[in-house]
Amino acid sequence: MAQERTIVIAVDGSSDSEYAFNWTIENILKENDYLICAHCPEPMPLTTGDPVAISNQFKVIEDGVQHLIAKFAEILKKKSIKGKVLRLTGKPKEAIIAASKEEKANMIVTGTRGLGIVGRTILGSVSDYVAHNAQIPVVIVRKE
Repeated sequence: MAQERTIVIAVDGSSDSEYAFNWTIENILKENDYLICAHCPEPMPLTTGDPVAISNQFKVIEDGVQHLIAKFAEILKKKSIKGKVLRLTGKPKEAIIAASKEEKANMIVTGTRGLGIVGRTILGSVSDYVAHNAQIPVVIVRKE
């Protein structure tokens, strides 16, 4: 029997991360592997204004996060994949690396939005940061 590997995959609800998730299941995941779907919502900027509107905005974001977590948990269950879904906090690029260390992961998988050099320079890139700062192998999956 092959030794179990722990694989962390970054998921954010985008079509790129869904593609990376499905690609991972089809191309990387082995029978004894443990898959951790790591979701780190972008921190909501602090705003001032109508407290009811702000509260509603937080609720919409939280509902989306809960839906995403439930969705990936259900997929793991339906496909009989050993694993779990983690909700991370902080900056996604740093949180993914921290989670991989905490979970003693063997590999990180992330999708990419194909920002190009200008987009990565201005916006930064989670996949770029993870690839350059993780201490374990990183697979970056580009959507075809």
